[in-house]
Amino acid sequence: MRRLLLILSLIVLVVWGIMGCKPGLLPTEDLGKPKVMLERVEVAGTFPWSDPPARNPLALAFVFNIENPSGYTVMLDNIKFAYSFEVNPDYYVEMNVPVAYDRIYFSPKTTSQYRIVNILDSAVITGKLMVTQGAKLQALDIKPIDLIKNWYSKIGDFAFGIKLGEGMAVFNTEKGDVFVPFEGKFPKK
Repeated sequence: MRRLLLILSLIVLVVWGIMGCKPGLLPTEDLGKPKVMLERVEVAGTFPWSDPPARNPLALAFVFNIENPSGYTVMLDNIKFAYSFEVNPDYYVEMNVPVAYDRIYFSPKTTSQYRIVNILDSAVITGKLMVTQGAKLQALDIKPIDLIKNWYSKIGDFAFGIKLGEGMAVFNTEKGDVFVPFEGKFPKK
């Protein structure tokens, strides 16, 4: 009798566990899943260039179009991406990895815009370039400070490319959590 009771208890627990589990992250290939597309990059704030040891901040705003083609409301739970600046057409240097944990709802069958602002510091970029890209820049005969000064002076015209990679947005939907990978370039060529 005890054995039968134990077996029935285990079966009930297994069935309850299977029925109560929330599905994991679902792939985005299905129709009706949200889409994230880079619309543009804006200069949200900058200061005139000053040679080191001065620190020059640069604020960039990344504007995304979030499309919700489904028939139900979805919630953006978190979003992250890496962005890189162009050194030459074949070589980009990663600048930063912004992460946002805003919880924003997107209505069914709409496309809305979402903005993430990220601030760079010329002193931090200099250190990063010297440590992670020093050998490559030396081979290209480029001084890190000259490269940074060039980026800061040309950012308003977007005379160089900005590339997004490793982008991942997580949405909560009525069908479970959905992850949406994305990437992009600006200016679009």
